[in-house]
Amino acid sequence: MKSELQDLIDKCTAEINDIEKRIATMPALDKGIHYLTCYALMKVSGTTEFVYHSIVADYFSKLSNSQIDTYIDATVRKDSSSAKYEKMHSLLGKFDKQWEKNFQNAVGTRSDKSRLIDASNSLVTARHSFAHGKSVTATFNDIKNYYFDILELIKVLDSVVC
Repeated sequence: MKSELQDLIDKCTAEINDIEKRIATMPALDKGIHYLTCYALMKVSGTTEFVYHSIVADYFSKLSNSQIDTYIDATVRKDSSSAKYEKMHSLLGKFDKQWEKNFQNAVGTRSDKSRLIDASNSLVTARHSFAHGKSVTATFNDIKNYYFDILELIKVLDSVVC
């Protein structure tokens, strides 16, 4: 993974840790907790989406072909596909069926496979609810846990692509 992507993850993680500290000092019914939770939801969703797309796009940017770079940037890096497990392996399969199989196999052998996949689905569901004006039922701790679980999926994806 490029250092720029790791920097994005590190910055997002620092923000999540900061939000957690701020929430811990707030009264339980403070509306600010809800606002910070919604911000965290959008922050981790956007960060994880951009990072996993960029891992794939960065692989092809090594080819130094400006036409391919332009196409990959437009169709992969700037794509808004969510960080769902299914979307991740589907993207890999569009380029290399072996990448897709390797990703599925690597995730499938993990003892925490179900939790990681559920986290990716739950984060996206929560984000869609919020984006469409519905209330967010996930807590800040839920979102934080989803984020760290999705980072595990991204690590696997990165190991397959690189």
